[in-house]
Amino acid sequence: MRAIAAQPGFDQAQLVDLPEPPQPAAGQVLCRSVELGICGTDRDILASRSPCLPADERFLVLGHECLARVEAVGPGVENFAPGDWVVPAVRRPLPTLADASQRPRVDMLSWGDYTERGIVSEHGFSAPWWLDRPEFLFPVAEAVRATAVLTEPIAVAEKGIHEAVTLQQARLGEHVWRDTPPRVLVTGMGPIAFAAVVACRARDWRVTAYGRDEPDTSRAELVGALGGDYVPALQSPWANVAVVGDPETAGFDLVLECTGNDRVMTWAATGIAARGVMVWLGSSRRSEAVPHDVATMMRNGLLRNQLFIGCVNAAPRDFRAALDDLARLEHTCPEAIRRLVTDRVGHDEAPWHYANRRPQGVKVVVEFV
Repeated sequence: MRAIAAQPGFDQAQLVDLPEPPQPAAGQVLCRSVELGICGTDRDILASRSPCLPADERFLVLGHECLARVEAVGPGVENFAPGDWVVPAVRRPLPTLADASQRPRVDMLSWGDYTERGIVSEHGFSAPWWLDRPEFLFPVAEAVRATAVLTEPIAVAEKGIHEAVTLQQARLGEHVWRDTPPRVLVTGMGPIAFAAVVACRARDWRVTAYGRDEPDTSRAELVGALGGDYVPALQSPWANVAVVGDPETAGFDLVLECTGNDRVMTWAATGIAARGVMVWLGSSRRSEAVPHDVATMMRNGLLRNQLFIGCVNAAPRDFRAALDDLARLEHTCPEAIRRLVTDRVGHDEAPWHYANRRPQGVKVVVEFV
């Protein structure tokens, strides 16, 4: 069987041959990939030319956003059966760690204490068949099967929102953002930014997306179809508010920063209201020393009691919340949620899309026959 892989020294995806997996042993589930999302993380791995390989391997099989079907289960597996639809978790604690059921042993592990399928030291899901354990699989209802391949990126956005809500309620009370929804800004127009818009709209929060697209482009229109507002980069997201530039009147309670661009981040930070939160959901793989007015961001953060949170990967609750989000939006805007998948390609066509992006593309999905 063929899989899509990253190899040291190459910045292009390669098709590699793998042996088919054996039948599942006790406590294992054999899955068949049906749809695979291509992610910016995949492109970063390739651009680095230095993927984190599994032990004794010469390549890393890519793919961490997956919709799969259970084909067979081993002895002792009770919660899954052949024919079930599933999405897999990405991060897994090393077997040597004790009490892997606790959350610090799931998505908040230190570097070196985990693998990530398709990303760090463990093969991903771009092979047609793969084995897994049931604790890393989340069941998918038939009602959301058409969009379930989007679960993993939405789960990442869900984690960012969950972290922000938890901290806000701990310091300001359980009513915060529940009685009065937060004013939310999402920066960027890539897949993780749209995932953040989805997570906000599933809560019925009003959200403003900020990007470089012209207002009449398809991605800008898609923000509106999902129920959000779009502001292009030539404008300020709060320019049309009565008190221009006053963060308390025109600013945002929650900023989900999805560009990974430090200039955008420091600029957006000027629009955070008092007691507001910024969550970093993106970053640049290569950090470069560039001049920024970080002193103003620090001063505002101190005087306005703001929080800045770094957030990556997702906990089980976030995967479940992402599936709930998809179910809600299937009722409110089914056509819009499906439009997040802008390209569907076959396995042999996929390597080109790992190195190239269409200007108005959002999510490329590889379909397995």
